[in-house]
Amino acid sequence: MKSPLSNSNIALSYFVNFLKRDSGSCLFFFLVGLTLRGIPELLVSSYPVGYETITYYAPPLLTFPGRSVFDVFVEFFRSGPLFYVLMWLVANVTGVHAFVILKVVGPLLYGGLIVSFFVFLKKGLRFEWKLAFVASLLLVFQIAALRDSWDRFRTVFGLVFLFGGLTVLRSDGKYKLGLLAVLGLLAVLSREYVALVLFVSVLGFVVLEKSWGDGVRALAALVPAFVVFVVVVFPLLPAYWTGVVSAEFASRSYVWIVQDAFVIFVVCYLLLLPFVVFGVRGGRRDWLVGSMLVWLLVASFSVVGGPLFSVPGYQRWLMLLVFPFCVYAVWGFERLGLFDKRRLWMLVTVVLIFVVVGSGYSTGLFSYVGIVPNSYVAVNLVGSSIPWDRVDDVKAVLAWLDVHAVSGSVVLAEEGLYGWSVLYLSRADKDVRVIGYGPGALSYSVLESALDGGSGVVYVVSLGGFDVGGFSVVYSWNGVSVFQYSSAAVE
Repeated sequence: MKSPLSNSNIALSYFVNFLKRDSGSCLFFFLVGLTLRGIPELLVSSYPVGYETITYYAPPLLTFPGRSVFDVFVEFFRSGPLFYVLMWLVANVTGVHAFVILKVVGPLLYGGLIVSFFVFLKKGLRFEWKLAFVASLLLVFQIAALRDSWDRFRTVFGLVFLFGGLTVLRSDGKYKLGLLAVLGLLAVLSREYVALVLFVSVLGFVVLEKSWGDGVRALAALVPAFVVFVVVVFPLLPAYWTGVVSAEFASRSYVWIVQDAFVIFVVCYLLLLPFVVFGVRGGRRDWLVGSMLVWLLVASFSVVGGPLFSVPGYQRWLMLLVFPFCVYAVWGFERLGLFDKRRLWMLVTVVLIFVVVGSGYSTGLFSYVGIVPNSYVAVNLVGSSIPWDRVDDVKAVLAWLDVHAVSGSVVLAEEGLYGWSVLYLSRADKDVRVIGYGPGALSYSVLESALDGGSGVVYVVSLGGFDVGGFSVVYSWNGVSVFQYSSAAVE
């Protein structure tokens, strides 16, 4: 009769052999990613977690039933239409509430992202199973990856196509170029800045690898995707620099922005960075991953050059560094000999540290992120654009506005409150306009546009104080206040 210990060893052996099959590893990583990202959704029963989830995804998703897919595609053409089209399909086929759809889609996307990364390592970079497995396991529990999965659904969706495209690039399949063309197009239609990473990585690989045959054909296959990319991005370029970059530096000091970039970097990568450095110095190279790393570092810290040289959205590029960093980290593990049997306990210890940190961040049990404030990385995943204990108060104030707001008036909503205002102010977009403005102080240009063409009555809902000339409190409930503008007050 076999002992319980013997039975455990047999079960463990079967499990390891199962994981060593590509299908087994893919299933494992999908379930781990799904579970880790799904826990915050289970902890918050009423609403989907995430800042952008309520702010930008839920309001349009509620309008999708009954609308045509063409209408949705056109409306969101310049902001990742593929994800919105998919949500349109789910909403119209299932009839499920937008909140339920968003609570499910976040974990599904994260599981799919981890699988696509594993396949890229195994099939694209041709990693040994142990390297691909450990790198993917690292990725699942990284704060940067989890933060993007929190509410950057279009980004995560685009990353799946990015890694699919990079895998196809390094393959020898019969339909390689056709698949690359399709995946490149899907990446552009998911998120344009993710597609830019694809273009830069492939171009860098072709030039540095001197792959003038297959490489040039691969670049040619990406031409249709690049054309769509230009169509999407080119009209937005003036707004990027005059509106996004200039406004960013106008509302924040140069020192604050540079400091913020470095704080985000440290928060996300402090524990991983020593192994990344060992990996970079270890001598192993891959021009595809190297090109990605160089571009992401340049884009992340271009803010150091000021508004003239800044690539918009430094926070987003900083998050994407997690992917090449995980590759270089396992090369660092290899250089340190952590895959050797005698040092395997060290590898297990290091990986367990990341598992604990990532699990605490996902579940909200503990997190070091809030020690040093930053502009982008949430303290944990169990959160939204406003604190959960203020939701009912905000809804009560919006209910008051529903009754007392002047017809034709405008409600100015700071970004964190914008989605809640659209969702729970029943007169929104009927006889009351809701206009969102970026985080920070309300600019007078936003106020002027609100006053033009309306009744001249402007309200602001605020969770705390609101010190802008011309506004006075007209209603307050548990610290949530409604301010109304009066031009006489500033004359």
